[in-house]
Amino acid sequence: MLPQLITPAIQSHIDILITLTTDLTQRALETLQGLSELNMQLGRDLIAEIGGNTQRLMASKDAAQLGAAFSAQLAPGAAALQNYQQHLAELLSRANSSMAQTAATHMPAVRRAATGMAEEFMHTASEQTARAAEHMSKYQMASQMHH
Repeated sequence: MLPQLITPAIQSHIDILITLTTDLTQRALETLQGLSELNMQLGRDLIAEIGGNTQRLMASKDAAQLGAAFSAQLAPGAAALQNYQQHLAELLSRANSSMAQTAATHMPAVRRAATGMAEEFMHTASEQTARAAEHMSKYQMASQMHH
């Protein structure tokens, strides 16, 4: 008789791990979506700033205005990058917290399923050891009768 390869305890553990992985993947996708939105906002901010600087450069009426507009073109996006960094840090902090909370929520079930699976393995191994010992005893008795 072949033992059942996927026992209820193994199936339960697999199901719980799949649920954990699915939830963690969902949190990761939410973070990537937030990062994508943040990157898009940075792009819009930089384009708007460069466009405004270009308009000021083209509308300059004297050397002072031209100099100020030109110097703004040399360091574009300082405020946009600072804003981006702040929002990125917030996004990553929320992602870390969300992942940790998701993992913490699932860990008791993962532990229970792993313990159940280990107990099932030990029980099965114990039964198989007893059967093997019984077969070995019968074999030895039969072997002694032939001698």
